[in-house]
Amino acid sequence: MKKLNFKNDRASFGYRVSAFCSIVMMVMCLAVMSCSNLENDLSVKPSDESLETNSTAATELNNPVSQKCLSLGQENTDRFLAYNAAYIGEDLDKLYQDFWGHNYYEFVPNFEKDREGARANMLSFYGERNGDLTSYICESKERYIYNDVVYDMGTYDNVGSMNGNQFIINGYYFLRWIKESDGVWRVDKSVAGPRGNTVEVHQTTDAGPVICNNQQQSGNTTGNEAAISQEITARFAAYSQALALGNADNASGFWAADVHLYGQGLDLDRDGLYQYYSQFFQTGSIAPHTTLRYRFVHGNVVFDIAQADDTVIVNGVQSIRKKNYVIRWVKGNDGVWRIHRIFDLLRVY
Repeated sequence: MKKLNFKNDRASFGYRVSAFCSIVMMVMCLAVMSCSNLENDLSVKPSDESLETNSTAATELNNPVSQKCLSLGQENTDRFLAYNAAYIGEDLDKLYQDFWGHNYYEFVPNFEKDREGARANMLSFYGERNGDLTSYICESKERYIYNDVVYDMGTYDNVGSMNGNQFIINGYYFLRWIKESDGVWRVDKSVAGPRGNTVEVHQTTDAGPVICNNQQQSGNTTGNEAAISQEITARFAAYSQALALGNADNASGFWAADVHLYGQGLDLDRDGLYQYYSQFFQTGSIAPHTTLRYRFVHGNVVFDIAQADDTVIVNGVQSIRKKNYVIRWVKGNDGVWRIHRIFDLLRVY
């Protein structure tokens, strides 16, 4: 493959770079640690002890390591490392052909692009804008493996310069990897945005939580995707209504016991999220307006990538709050869908 030696734009691209860095950096932090389940089906059978109240998410993290899970985790980690090396080496041809899937699409604060758009953007970054990424520190928070799909969520810090101007980017990233028909793992979807510097990043190279899931846990979704999607749509509409009514108690009923929200300046567990909304509703209100961009159904787990243009009023002042977000839904042992993870990331366009 031809290596393109462009050192591109970089400064105003801070946010954009954040997406790419996050993608690249995550390489350094993926590893195999808390895999679950049965060798033959990659999964964790939901525990009869939790009725979610607690979703299957808690039991996912407490199961014995499967060799098959370890192998897939390592395979994906190796791909992350190679992906990172391609960015550092400014090998755009390799990124385009070997690492961005045919349906690649990315969402960052100031734009969204498909595979061709990403290529054009990086050509500009490495070339006319004289960009340079000098440091990547990335920490994978969680990875979920569903047969030939891997979802990775984490944090990153990027240090670099653009047109001679130094910058530091602190962000969150979300990546969806898929094994394509040629047997190669490639990035299918990516979402990234600023987190602020309140959450410290610990660089990891061979350790990071990995949760493997299978048909037993997630169920056979063939033919049921539409019905599951309708359930999630209805649940999200009810959740949005609870937020619109300013009712933190009702909203909390849609969260899993181990829910976690990541956003700009935010790193909140269930108690923190409840306190956040309780305080917000004392002086503010929100009218959610959401557009679903992608939904991926894996039986008892669903991932949504969406965008919001929420009308927010705080102390009588109205504004539009734009964001890209990712939600991981889980179906508890009581049959109820709840929100397990939220990535709530700034969008300016």
